[in-house]
Amino acid sequence: MREYLGSILHPSTLEPLFGSYFGPVHIDNSKEYNSGLFSRLRSVDSVLVDILSENVFLELRIFRTQFRAGASLLLWDRKTGNLQDLQIHERGNSSFLKQGSFKDGYWSFTKSDKRFNFRLDETIRQGYTHSAIWEKDLNFQLDALVHTGDKMKNQWFTKIHPSGKDWLFLHHSPILNAEGQLAWNDVSFPLQDDILAYTVNKGFGTDAFPLENRIYLQFANKKRIHLYPEEKTVLWQSGEAQSLDSLSIQKQGKTRLLSDPSSKLELVLEPELEASFTRPKTFGTERFIKTLYSVSGWVKLKNKKEKVKSGFAILEDLE
Repeated sequence: MREYLGSILHPSTLEPLFGSYFGPVHIDNSKEYNSGLFSRLRSVDSVLVDILSENVFLELRIFRTQFRAGASLLLWDRKTGNLQDLQIHERGNSSFLKQGSFKDGYWSFTKSDKRFNFRLDETIRQGYTHSAIWEKDLNFQLDALVHTGDKMKNQWFTKIHPSGKDWLFLHHSPILNAEGQLAWNDVSFPLQDDILAYTVNKGFGTDAFPLENRIYLQFANKKRIHLYPEEKTVLWQSGEAQSLDSLSIQKQGKTRLLSDPSSKLELVLEPELEASFTRPKTFGTERFIKTLYSVSGWVKLKNKKEKVKSGFAILEDLE
């Protein structure tokens, strides 16, 4: 995935112009952006991939910093409730292919009989993800082809924001179609009309990967939308991204009620599963809680309230 930043680089300093952008925003990795004296020590390069089907939810993370590299896999059978997770953290970059980064859209992490790969090729508008793990309690194989679509119709969302004296680049994809095969122990799931979404982080920061909140919704008319509830909530509808005001999140026990000031949505999040994980940082680690929710409610699409047929949310918080 070769990108060119062009118009959002400051012409004299070659620093990124901070802000949020919709559509294809380009990064030119041949340029040396101005940054702080010790930026190299805080370098971050990571990708988060979600694959969501009626039967299963899969989350894949691959990351690298100056001092450590690793990968994690979360696999949840939504019908049986069976959960599998695997985390591999290593010091240094010995098992992380150094050419893997945002600049060429290729990440690969391999250790022993565990393999994680994610690749994008913007020339042919396709992506590919492959992972395989053989353990005592987990025999896992994933092969999926992803159509990245027409960027003129499927707007990406990009944010470039300060990180101390440095900068951090965040890149969200819209919902993309995935097809392929997922084999998990004695169960096999075909991926046919299923979705994939990814997030890239690159630049300089304290987190090997930041905590990510995201919501996937489907409606009776087969419409799908995808939300990232951040400072400015990003909502995708029919391949087009728009920025909403910050969502209000109210707690009622473990249930979460989401609404926005413009009355464009009201969502009820009921917890399905909660688990604790280790989050690697540039220096050290910390624990965080990941909660998976089922979602109901409505969203106003083109001034008409559409009832959520099925919904799924992932929220992450520090312990």
